Amino acid sequence: SSLSPACWPLLISSDAPGLTTSPTRGRLRLRCYTCSFAKPCYPVPTECQDDEVCGISIGTSGRTLRKGCLPRAQCPLQGHATYWSRSYALQHHCCEQNLCNTATALQRLSSPLLAALLLLVASFTWGAHLLH
Repeated sequence: SSLSPACWPLLISSDAPGLTTSPTRGRLRLRCYTCSFAKPCYPVPTECQDDEVCGISIGTSGRTLRKGCLPRAQCPLQGHATYWSRSYALQHHCCEQNLCNTATALQRLSSPLLAALLLLVASFTWGAHLLH
């Protein structure tokens, strides 16, 4: 059986999951998690504009965090934000895959640190066992 011509627009417009087609250019748009500086961060998937990528912006204090769509040109630059009447310098971490801004930079750093710490503890434990 063949599909009715009325169903063709549904097939033509179905893109990869999470990506949508821009009505103006026919290009795929990223979907990124978005949340403000508020704690805790409850990220919400959001569709970006054509010239935007997903980003995580971390304040220099390491305690402020914002996720969302960023203009591609801002990625290598240091940003600034004001939150609760305080000014923060921001470091942007960008990625160009669908919903790729899930982890914070601190979470990405903690895994190698945890692995190194476990190896260190294991080596001390194993070394102490050999001395007895």
